[in-house]
Amino acid sequence: MIKIIFALLILITVKQVEAQQKATLGVEISPSIKFQTIRNTVTGLFTSFGGYGFNVGLPVKYLLLDNKSVSTGLTYEFTAFDTRINTVLINSLRLNTLNVPIVYNYPIKENYFVNMGGGVNYIFVSKEYSGGIWTNINPLVNQFQPYICLGGALLKHKAANTYEFGVNARYHLFNLWSLNTLTSTNIVSVDLNLKYFF
Repeated sequence: MIKIIFALLILITVKQVEAQQKATLGVEISPSIKFQTIRNTVTGLFTSFGGYGFNVGLPVKYLLLDNKSVSTGLTYEFTAFDTRINTVLINSLRLNTLNVPIVYNYPIKENYFVNMGGGVNYIFVSKEYSGGIWTNINPLVNQFQPYICLGGALLKHKAANTYEFGVNARYHLFNLWSLNTLTSTNIVSVDLNLKYFF
């Protein structure tokens, strides 16, 4: 039922974009560096480890007054945290999500913008690899992952099209694990945004 409601919200957003005269649609490919931050809720000890991922999808930019804009859209996001020994995969966590951002783009200089906002990721497939076996762990994760984000971007206009190059940092607010109360695991993502608007 949640998936159906989420799909309807996306459809409504797309229809609103089509009705806007100042909206531009684009394509996005954004590689990412990922981190799992783990804090013990009892002792307060903190650790983290890295991963990788990428976003691909359809961004939408609503043009406002004074060169300001609001960006949204829909992207597929892949996240992986791998443990390897001598190039052999020992353990892995893989997350497949749908990402809907809402970001305010504020101009600070000609063609340079500060991006701030948030969004939500919906984890529709999560798998863990251990002992040579992939296991579906959807019941163990908080599938809705709202986040806040901050970054910067350079927009280059060429004829009627726009290229956007930027860096964006996201912090996911909810604990990744739904049943674990002894630790708080949050995902941090640093994205290299590569977007092209038609």
